[in-house]
Amino acid sequence: MKFLSLFGRLKSNVIGMVHVKALPGTPLNRLTMAEITEEACRETEIYNEAGIDGLIIENMHDLPYTMAVGPEVCASMTAVCTAVRQMCPLLPIGVQILSAANQQALAVALASGLDFIRAEGFVFSHVADEGLLNACAGDLLRYRKQIGAEHIQIFTDIKKKHRYVLLEWTLHFN
Repeated sequence: MKFLSLFGRLKSNVIGMVHVKALPGTPLNRLTMAEITEEACRETEIYNEAGIDGLIIENMHDLPYTMAVGPEVCASMTAVCTAVRQMCPLLPIGVQILSAANQQALAVALASGLDFIRAEGFVFSHVADEGLLNACAGDLLRYRKQIGAEHIQIFTDIKKKHRYVLLEWTLHFN
């Protein structure tokens, strides 16, 4: 019951989403890292004052998304996540790095002292505008063990919006 220990209850938890401005190295980036971090902290303050139960930090504005996230995105997200964590040391905080950069998100969470990640494509292969996304559960759980991040929880999408499952089957229960 790691979720219960993190949030204190199983039902009705509100997790706010901090949408980080376009990061260095991405086509829409126009801000410095200081400005990006300041904006993320401003959003965090609004959510914190509203009394949310947790936060997730996501690089939503790094359009168009790619399946080959570079080290500049990981470094930038680590800086932003560390600043947000310092503002809210006791609040459950997670990270998602688009698109499907789940191992990178685990590394950022570990370096930033975060509590969870949101993983895309954990099960089932999908097709989306970014291309083919294969299931990652086996590789992601092994990576989490290898880097000593087993305390970081993984929240997953089983069938994510904006994606189409390549192969679907029905489970029958007797």
